[in-house]
Amino acid sequence: MRLNSEILAALSEATPGLRRYARAIGAGAAAAVADGLVQSALQSVGARLYARELRPAGPEEARLESYIALTALAARKSLDAPPPGPRHPPIVHGLAALPFEERAVLLLISLEGFGYDAVARIVGAPRDNVMEWLRRARRSLSGDVPATQSADTPRPHPQAPHLRIVK
Repeated sequence: MRLNSEILAALSEATPGLRRYARAIGAGAAAAVADGLVQSALQSVGARLYARELRPAGPEEARLESYIALTALAARKSLDAPPPGPRHPPIVHGLAALPFEERAVLLLISLEGFGYDAVARIVGAPRDNVMEWLRRARRSLSGDVPATQSADTPRPHPQAPHLRIVK
């Protein structure tokens, strides 16, 4: 019984991070949409815990399961997401332009602080794919020119990325 209370406490503590992640992965979606994703993800994890389909070894594993559920829900919802409006900052437009996998990996690592192995588990992909998606996402957001461009073409000065970690 003690483990269940620890797991519920961990999920409760994870809620602000889940909200932050949901809002960022939505890339400009309304706050109500992000909050709906969080609620659905937590309900899904709670139902699986109650039905004993999910038996996390501890609070951290339950937290991972909530991010897995949220990422899966966000992937399904991202197909109908409208693009960010003109009032959104450039970083939101940059995130929205990324493929979903690259956006999820970038946010899970840089915003949520997960390691490569945890992110691989959350997105359901091998670690090598995670590292490649992260490299592509960072390159896209930094404004680097693709490697296929000829060497004599002048390269623009890369801008510093505008991501910041919010805790």
